[in-house]
Amino acid sequence: MIALSKAIKAEEFDRAMNYLDLRNLSFDIDKEIDGSELIRKLVIVARRAMDIDVGALSDSPMGNKDDGLPSYRDRITTIKTKEGNIDILMQRIPRGDGVYIWKISNATISLIPELNEEFGYGPVGEKLSLFFPPYVTAGFELWQLVMLSGILLLAYIFSFVVTTILLKISQRNDRFNKKRLQKFFTGSLRFLIIVIIYRLTFDLISPSIIAKSFFEAKTFVILSLLWLSQSFVELIVYRLADRMKRNGQTDAVLILKPASTAAKWLLVLFAILSWMDNLGYEVTTILAGLGIGGVALALAAKKSLEDLIGSITIYISQPVKVGDTCQFGKFFGTVEEIGLRSTQIRTLARTVVHVPNALFASAEIENLTQRDKILYRTRLRLSYEEIPAKIRQVLKAIRDLIDNHENIDEENSRVRFIEFGEYAQEIELYVYLKTRDFSEYLAFREDVNLRISETVEAAGVKLVIPARTVYVNELPVTQSG
Repeated sequence: MIALSKAIKAEEFDRAMNYLDLRNLSFDIDKEIDGSELIRKLVIVARRAMDIDVGALSDSPMGNKDDGLPSYRDRITTIKTKEGNIDILMQRIPRGDGVYIWKISNATISLIPELNEEFGYGPVGEKLSLFFPPYVTAGFELWQLVMLSGILLLAYIFSFVVTTILLKISQRNDRFNKKRLQKFFTGSLRFLIIVIIYRLTFDLISPSIIAKSFFEAKTFVILSLLWLSQSFVELIVYRLADRMKRNGQTDAVLILKPASTAAKWLLVLFAILSWMDNLGYEVTTILAGLGIGGVALALAAKKSLEDLIGSITIYISQPVKVGDTCQFGKFFGTVEEIGLRSTQIRTLARTVVHVPNALFASAEIENLTQRDKILYRTRLRLSYEEIPAKIRQVLKAIRDLIDNHENIDEENSRVRFIEFGEYAQEIELYVYLKTRDFSEYLAFREDVNLRISETVEAAGVKLVIPARTVYVNELPVTQSG
């Protein structure tokens, strides 16, 4: 078998003839087909239908005695045909010098024309295989690759025309985003059409058993259906998001992202299981293993599950949204993303803090974006040297400022002489500025501070800062004699 394989790989069919038992063949076969042509057709049949396990072949000169065959015959492999199973046999025959050697049985050779009719290349393939060089890669001969390329080119042209027409028709409906529709039709749907045409015409190239094993796994079909399904999920999600935004349900849009991600991962899992089932694996056994492993995984991934539940809680309760400014513990910043595991907060220092969702959902969160106004609270500390009339003058001036300032909510703001402090008479200001934007708030606050400073200066009142005066008693001086 090794010598025969080497001769076949070298395309030396005349030398390979020496390994065929051409004795006692029918007159028709002997007349129409010579030995080299028989071996060439046998090679074609072997590539297309024979799965030979070389390791299972007997290396004994007497062959395998336990295969149920006569002692002078050995089974190479078995081919499944339309008429049933056919054994491919070797036969031990005497050489010219009387030594017995193994050759391909004449019983098998007599079946080559019949096998070639079922597993051969066909009229077109025969001509192309003789025209192109005998180059083989990945189970495909050169002529098969050329023919397959032509089929794929025609399939692409057909899919391009079909998807373009469908895209034009669907774009008349304004319910879906045009860019998303274009991505769906020109991407996943077009690929699926090409794969369907490829599958329908695959047998035309007379593929080898290696190429066909990849084909039978339906790899491209599963990939195309997975891509199409995920694209369809995206299309529906964006459609729902647009409708929710038009209805003012902006908060509900945020939960679509994790739902879309979960749906896509489920599709990937289903695709993998389908692919493994086509490869011959026991999917039920795999699922049972996943069930047992799932318990262990759930225990190991307890924190991750808590974060996932936390993300769902955040999306449902909506304490914050993406873009909101919030105070969380010692962190202050803007929410950039609410993911399945963590929430990202961009701080004022431009750093990014990743907070686990389990912690974020259960903690106290101050949402500053939801303020309708921003409070400005401060105290003016007047010297104890100031008389009450001066203090009343300052209070009246600041209250007039609050009442007349266009950016201050005068109804809820207040100014009071609040207390006598340790080192100053203190006036407290509770001023609500009419803005929700922090940068604008700082500008308003600056303007108010400058006007208050002008008011204090106009009243001739002195502001004081915290200070401490230390009195030291003078100690008597003693003189030593």
